[in-house]
Amino acid sequence: MSAPSSPASHAAMQRVVDVCGDEADILALSVARFVAAGYMTSDVACWNAAFDGAEQLLGPAEGCRFVASVVAIVRALRAEREDDWSFMPASCCRVTGHECALVALIGRGRRRLWADLEEAAAEITGRDAAPRLVAAVRAAVATLDAAAERLAPATCPHRVVLH
Repeated sequence: MSAPSSPASHAAMQRVVDVCGDEADILALSVARFVAAGYMTSDVACWNAAFDGAEQLLGPAEGCRFVASVVAIVRALRAEREDDWSFMPASCCRVTGHECALVALIGRGRRRLWADLEEAAAEITGRDAAPRLVAAVRAAVATLDAAAERLAPATCPHRVVLH
């Protein structure tokens, strides 16, 4: 996993709010970024930050489930993808192409487009199939959807939104 460093690459990047469909997608991307940073730096503080943020927004039980679901996706991605993966810091408003692909993959799962999910997982990993990644996304769907419902601005009019 690597972090992009050239200013020119930042100019062409899309924004989080343009790529993520809802607050759950934004939180999932943020958690994935913290987890990726933890892998890159070997610093447990990154993982703690992921848990702290999710627990603050979703409560201790639901927040932990949410982070565990995203961690499973990142672990599966690391296990089945051989090439580097670029990501931005958790609080950055821009997204890399790899992050766009991850958000789109999660979106396919949340829309229950299982054949598309399998195809996209294979494409992201560069393999003929990515069964572990598909299984991780499928397992995360209910948790992500529950978080989306809880984080929806319409249901929480006085709550601060993530973007």
